[in-house]
Amino acid sequence: APPRADPGSTGPRAHPKASLPPTHAPGTLSVLSYFTRCASPGPEMDREDRNRVSDEEPEVEDVEADGLLPPVKHVHDYGRVEHELCAARREDAKRLRDLPAGLCNSGNTCFAASALQCLYHTRLLTAHFADEPHPHDSCKNPGFCVTCEYQKHVLKALDSEPRGSFSIGKLTNAIGSIAKHFVRGRQEDSHEYIRGLLDGIHVQALKEFAGEKAEKELDARTQETTIVHHIFGGYTCGQVECIQCGHASRNYQSMIDIPVEVTAKSSSGIEASLKSNFLDTEILDGSNKYKCARCRAYVRAEKGGKIHVSPNVLVIPLKRYTMGRFSKITKFVEFPATLDLTPYMSRDAPYEGKSPPTYTLYGVVVHLDWGGSAHSGHYVSYVRLLDGRWCKCDDGRVEETDEATVLKQKAYLLFYERDAVRGCAPSRTRSQQLRVERLVAEREARDRQGRGRREEA
Repeated sequence: APPRADPGSTGPRAHPKASLPPTHAPGTLSVLSYFTRCASPGPEMDREDRNRVSDEEPEVEDVEADGLLPPVKHVHDYGRVEHELCAARREDAKRLRDLPAGLCNSGNTCFAASALQCLYHTRLLTAHFADEPHPHDSCKNPGFCVTCEYQKHVLKALDSEPRGSFSIGKLTNAIGSIAKHFVRGRQEDSHEYIRGLLDGIHVQALKEFAGEKAEKELDARTQETTIVHHIFGGYTCGQVECIQCGHASRNYQSMIDIPVEVTAKSSSGIEASLKSNFLDTEILDGSNKYKCARCRAYVRAEKGGKIHVSPNVLVIPLKRYTMGRFSKITKFVEFPATLDLTPYMSRDAPYEGKSPPTYTLYGVVVHLDWGGSAHSGHYVSYVRLLDGRWCKCDDGRVEETDEATVLKQKAYLLFYERDAVRGCAPSRTRSQQLRVERLVAEREARDRQGRGRREEA
């Protein structure tokens, strides 16, 4: 059965455009900044009117013009992340050296089984839930709680015998609670399943921290401090630089993975795709000129993007499905066993610490198809054990394999773990928050004036 959607279709763009980014949708992990951004008067106006109205409206400094703002608060303590990677409970670490238990197929559940095996071998996430941070007896969720169910799953996996097997349970039986468009018994997309599961854990953490209205009341940067973002989250930085005066405008976007395009004609691997996303630049010219805040005019500019904060766990979905989702690009895309993000990082990346952003591959999800069809197939996963061995997980069957075999697979999802935990964002200072509030108020006043002028025109 087919994946239901293009991998990466719900994820944030790894290479932000110079134009306004999309608005934050409640309940998603791609939480974008609510902060003010460089705005244009609107596409419905011609160039002469746009220039006239823009010149009349004074520019307001972006609140993140001086750099990525730290959060006001921390939902989860980031220090716990380093502790969990370096000093996970010995019995849990020992269990992750053994072959895992298989996950029984209860009817088109291979998409979930392959995803859950990779998440289970995400040491930071497993160590977190092994400590049972979400007591079931005190859970205030009246219905299905994805955090409760995932914690139960981790504990069951840790207690299971190597090469044994057990049922996934409510994480597939109540599949509609993980994503509304999921249907029990139907093959779904493994990437969408991971995103839905992590999103549920993320949102539950926000509600436990600040109540049911947490997504409306907490600033975006604070929302990005749950355990899910501490493990999988990072930031990209899109920059547009005026060729005429050198003024640069930056836009910071949170990310939970970095999707990679796969085309039938291209023969490049993962590293070439990262180079295209984060090293190559584009010249904005002609009808696509950029409005420079300093020149106060539309000018030629250079647009590019970088990784600004590297994730502790890097997930790379390979976008293999063509428009309309009727067919799948089955070509092999080369991917490395180790990866270094240093060339793709911002020069002023703030939280990298003393360790470089180097990664080791530990999980691969593969979608096996018949004849390149996007409407049929089977998911399997390959996971790396703590002692360096690899195994193949095919529903309830688990068998050893080797790295050479893994690197020959036509991967759909790649999981890399950072070799050392990156640094932590500090809390926002009072002066930083006052500046945010002042600039937000100025931008709102500017927008009201602009709307008034356009209505009069």
